[in-house]
Amino acid sequence: MAPPAATETTLDTSGLEFAALTCGDGDRDALLLHGFPDAPRTFEPLMRRLADAGYTCYAPFMRGYGETERPPTEPGNYSPMLLASDVFALTDELDDPDPLVVGHDWGGMAVTTAAVTGGRGLGTCVSMAIPPNFWSQFDDYATQAMRSWYMNQFQVPGHGEELVRANDFALIERLWQLWSPDWNYDADHLAAVKDTFRTGETVEAALRYYRDFFDMFLPRRRSEQEIAGVDVPTLVLAGAHDGCIGADLFEGVTDCFDARAELAVLNNAGHFLHAERPDAVADRILAFVD
Repeated sequence: MAPPAATETTLDTSGLEFAALTCGDGDRDALLLHGFPDAPRTFEPLMRRLADAGYTCYAPFMRGYGETERPPTEPGNYSPMLLASDVFALTDELDDPDPLVVGHDWGGMAVTTAAVTGGRGLGTCVSMAIPPNFWSQFDDYATQAMRSWYMNQFQVPGHGEELVRANDFALIERLWQLWSPDWNYDADHLAAVKDTFRTGETVEAALRYYRDFFDMFLPRRRSEQEIAGVDVPTLVLAGAHDGCIGADLFEGVTDCFDARAELAVLNNAGHFLHAERPDAVADRILAFVD
């Protein structure tokens, strides 16, 4: 029998209260963290596959998104280090001492940062659509600067927020089309994500991720930006047709890890590969954890 559709729940951590979706009632736990511009509903097909394989899945709205609590949009409150602290806080609420932790885009950044800072409470990690060493190699790929034009636009307070909200959040649909050119996404799904960005100050929080990221990494020398010695088993997944972060940036990514690590680049998939090809992503994850 197929697992039921995801239902709403709340994960009340010591730091923030996270609105979330849950699916399944298996003995193992899986935490799935979304990116931008997105919301947890993207994970539903993948959650159902994992639930069918014996997992209880939780997909929270990230810090500041939707009905999840929003700390003040002040410098540092949305930095990669704070996102990593959310990963630890969320896994502390799970029953599984070694959960599967899956992150896409900013969720992947959160997962990798948590793994780099010790990996407490993490079992196996999956990072999708962002290489762990993204920033340290950014200047090595001329086309990546063109793909990342929006990041610079988001640095300007007021302008970035206006850009995201303009014409009924047209940028969200435009980025989906550019980043996942093969994805025939559902109109209702797009509407649901736009509704997330209409909720409270989700836009302000989402753009703070980019500003705090720049504040953290720009002052550092390149040698200080490099990621190495990650000691948590990790599967890195990328889409061959990703229009946001080119698949070429993932070459040599397993060199960042001391623990077991694999890279898989999925054909016929772009940035939102977990929504475009959920069965292929699920197959890769389940093969890696087994």
